[in-house]
Amino acid sequence: MSLTNNPSEGGASIASDDAAALRRSRLAAVVLAATSFMVAIDLMVLLTALPRMAQDFAVPLTLLSATITIYILVTVLVLPISDWVGKRFGTRRVCTLAILGFVLASLGAGLSPNLPVFLAMRMCQAAFGTLIVPVGSIALLSITPKRYLVTAMTISSTPALIAPVIGPPIGGLITTFLDWRWVFFLNVPTGLLAFVLTLRFIPNIHAVERRPFDGRGFALVGGFLACIIAGFERLGAKGGGWQQGLPLIALGIFLGWLCLRHIRRVPHPVVPLDALRHRSFFVSTIGAGMPARTAFMATAFIIPLMMQVGLGLTAFQAGLLLLAQNAGDLALKAIATPSVRWLGIRMALTSGVVTMALSFAACALLTPTMPFWLLVAIMVFVGMARSVHMTAIMALRFADVPQSEVGGATVLGNIANQISQALAISAAAALLNLLSLGVAEPTLADFQIAMLVFAGLALAAAPFYARLAKDTGAAVTGRETRGLRAIRSEEV
Repeated sequence: MSLTNNPSEGGASIASDDAAALRRSRLAAVVLAATSFMVAIDLMVLLTALPRMAQDFAVPLTLLSATITIYILVTVLVLPISDWVGKRFGTRRVCTLAILGFVLASLGAGLSPNLPVFLAMRMCQAAFGTLIVPVGSIALLSITPKRYLVTAMTISSTPALIAPVIGPPIGGLITTFLDWRWVFFLNVPTGLLAFVLTLRFIPNIHAVERRPFDGRGFALVGGFLACIIAGFERLGAKGGGWQQGLPLIALGIFLGWLCLRHIRRVPHPVVPLDALRHRSFFVSTIGAGMPARTAFMATAFIIPLMMQVGLGLTAFQAGLLLLAQNAGDLALKAIATPSVRWLGIRMALTSGVVTMALSFAACALLTPTMPFWLLVAIMVFVGMARSVHMTAIMALRFADVPQSEVGGATVLGNIANQISQALAISAAAALLNLLSLGVAEPTLADFQIAMLVFAGLALAAAPFYARLAKDTGAAVTGRETRGLRAIRSEEV
């Protein structure tokens, strides 16, 4: 009997190819996770270094808020073209050049003699850093089989959980015992390692045919995002910020309408909307996913303030509680992937968002008299409660998107994340300002009410998840064609 007709050896060949695909996807996911961590932690470490930087530059501390604002604005301007740039010049080439650019900009930021030079370097950091993660994600999604998508996305998204927790303490240690400039110098060895790993494990994917650059669409999308995000930021400010925020949002909506008309009329828009025709992508990105993410991000903004202002904890105690929260999330990541496959996407999202809403409501019960160990236990629960939902929603986003639309879908997803973040922070700040009635600081009751409001917003997503088809995301979970034993054996 020939080799081609031997079922056992044919099965072994398929299994070997399957294992190779999984190994390739995992390696690419690890590289993307490392580069994402480098970009994410840079901003978090910087926060604790701002006071010392203000002294060295001899400028008011409030003026240094421009370093964060400029970074966000450059990010939303570069984000829409990341798909076009990655496909035009190749994903590996763009990622490696972006990493080198980020490293050189970090070096320039650390050597900056004054604030204008530093701001210019921050703009370069933002531009290069914005290209690294979306283009790397496009490469990862292009080589990852659907059935391994949950595993790959879980690996690549883990840095987003770690950076916000360890970033501020690292920044404090560096600023206290070394110098704030080392915050940026440390990006050099990290970036060089990421450069080598990217060359080795990230594929160089090109577009089959070159698309012309949509300059008008780029201007409209950038203007729309900048106005919306800046408008939301002003809405959350005290002292009549709505007078500036509402006109900016109105202008952003108008530019968004012009952008939508333009995208529908041109053959190669800078941000294609093709992925929105897939119900799974629409629900996870704009439908139920938008209120769920907004509630999650708003509570991430409220909880640290609540711990220190509302509960009267020290910054160190608040840091320990945030560490416990993220430890809970990371601990559950080990079983989040098999849980999503066992439950199915619909049940994982529905039960996950309900559990997440309950954890937010539990935070409204916190009081200053609670023993610290109980606060730690509650924050571990809060972290664990969000893990399954966040894993499932990432898997759902690309479950039905074909490889040809992965780039546009990645950009759309990141744009939705940016809008959700801006809306969440502004809504949380505006709600606290409203509840505190102009008082300098909100009370514990104000924080508790805010947590209940956003718990309700998260809970509102549950009915929309429950209406998804039973076999939604079957290509990702495998539940349509395989039973539990097969899923478990694959995990092993």
